[in-house]
Amino acid sequence: MLQTIGAVLGIVSLLCYLFVIYQMFNNAESTMAIVCLIGVCLLGLGGIVAFIYGWMKAQEWEIVPIMGIWSGCVAGQIVVIAIQVLTGG
Repeated sequence: MLQTIGAVLGIVSLLCYLFVIYQMFNNAESTMAIVCLIGVCLLGLGGIVAFIYGWMKAQEWEIVPIMGIWSGCVAGQIVVIAIQVLTGG
């Protein structure tokens, strides 16, 4: 059950990430979008950069609801992982 919840949260997080990358391209931030896309392949840092940059531009790009959903998914994933570690499953 927890694995399913974690998987759903992961998929929603991925969709939010892709939406933020789309907004970067849409708002003439192509360089940052490419850095984030390449950064995901290199140590996964592109996701963190996109998350932080997305929150920095959330008001301007009108993506506050998306960033809220993404933040909730990240928090939910942390909780699911903590429960799995604590229960040994």
